[in-house]
Amino acid sequence: MKKLTYIAQLSAVALLLVQMSSCDSMPDPSPISDKYARPEEVVETGIPVITDGGAVIYSPTNDNFRYAASMIANSDGTMSAWYSTPGGLNGSMPARTKLNGSGDGGGAKGWHGEGGNGAIYYMFDQSFHGWAVHCPNWDNPNSSMRFSLYNWDTNYQTTLTGTPIATYEFVHYDQAGEAGWLELNADNGGYTEATGSLKFPMGAYLLYMERTEGTPGAWGGATANGMICWVNGSETSGITGHENSVQYTAPGDVGYSSQIRYYSAPTASINAVWSEDEVIAVAPTKDKADKYYAKDPSVVKVGDYYYMAYTGSATLDESLDNNVFVARSATINGKDWEKWNGSSWGGDPAPAVDAELSATETFFGAGEPSLVVKGDQIYLYYTYSDNEQKIYNVRLMTAAASDPNWPASMTDQGEVIDRTAFKGLNIDGCSVRYIEDQDCFQAVHGVNIADVNSYSVVWVSKDGVSGWEQKGVLSNNIRVRAKYARFICNEQSHITSTTPRLMIYQNGGQYSKTAWPTRMVPYSFVE
Repeated sequence: MKKLTYIAQLSAVALLLVQMSSCDSMPDPSPISDKYARPEEVVETGIPVITDGGAVIYSPTNDNFRYAASMIANSDGTMSAWYSTPGGLNGSMPARTKLNGSGDGGGAKGWHGEGGNGAIYYMFDQSFHGWAVHCPNWDNPNSSMRFSLYNWDTNYQTTLTGTPIATYEFVHYDQAGEAGWLELNADNGGYTEATGSLKFPMGAYLLYMERTEGTPGAWGGATANGMICWVNGSETSGITGHENSVQYTAPGDVGYSSQIRYYSAPTASINAVWSEDEVIAVAPTKDKADKYYAKDPSVVKVGDYYYMAYTGSATLDESLDNNVFVARSATINGKDWEKWNGSSWGGDPAPAVDAELSATETFFGAGEPSLVVKGDQIYLYYTYSDNEQKIYNVRLMTAAASDPNWPASMTDQGEVIDRTAFKGLNIDGCSVRYIEDQDCFQAVHGVNIADVNSYSVVWVSKDGVSGWEQKGVLSNNIRVRAKYARFICNEQSHITSTTPRLMIYQNGGQYSKTAWPTRMVPYSFVE
């Protein structure tokens, strides 16, 4: 096949994509010397190329994230989507614990001018999920500020020269009631995403609050024993400080972190108006094998049922001991999905793909599934990862689509996509589709997904089982910190001659890893 390149190729990337006899022959795609540089785009005939920046179809507010969607263009011209979304509680979150001492702390402190800021130092004697500050805005609804959490290092100035472990911007926040308590936590600050942990470990921290707009500030609160506060870089005197509190409990302690919701749109276009958050399709089952989260959905239709494969676990840490679960529904917007129980449908869930890790193994396990139906075969791709070795390869199970209990009779095809070349580069799971016009399978995944030099790569196989080769690097028209690329397809995960040439992905902002708007972009196949 003829190679096509956009602009001049970086020599390392050119070597990476020269006609390859096997994936094992590929050199590592690093180093990228400049943190803000991406490799040049390199594609072959038949590879999808993003043609422009597209449009945002969902902008999250606060913690209302959506990611890793499965999206279908239905035969009637509508669209259906299933997203990973915030979880829920099986119990009740306790109130935050006040950290201040007695007294009013000297009244409210504002940082209203350019560069205005405040800060709090505190030594925590146990792990915690979130740190909150009670913040007025002086009746200015356009007030915004960014919270950043740093590990304490020697002194105030030295600490701020380091890199924050969590960051979140509160945009146009409401000062009334509980809304006035702004909490930076492991979820919204990106710490859970980066580490898999739902809590920050015990230790000394600096919470830095900087004005980005309007007239933000903090209500006064007396400093507790050992607490230090700053306003505009100057340490406050005596017990004068900011009113603040800590949440020691993580949502996963009393509930689950993610569930899967269904959305629909009347037309298959970038400008379609999507439904609101109304339908919970699949949620974790309390105290069962998927009790802590349901995420990364992939949906196909076989016969009379829609089947959803998803990642779940009974382990609180989302970076460990994941398994692949499957559920089915007779209707596309069904709320009553039946989970596979190990022998039939309904009741307590059992993994369809069990990583079978021992208690001492600290692996990601099996997750990030992708379903494809071709002929009488169901293809279930999934990431299988070893955190210690930082290898995140893709394995495959196949089954007869005519078998209503197909999860019980799957054949293990083993590892099919070897991504060792990207070892240590923070990649996400492959989304796999069958391209009818080309009679081939294609898989796409992100690289450097938490960084500004993120890009995607495309793999191709003729039969979906063997011969997978990396054939493309996609870096043009992609926003920074891009992740979870998904091509819109039909209900069997096929891209046909009539399927809209659209794909979606989530991305962070230039300074934030957790903005996660969903962007829909057009693409075309290189001829």
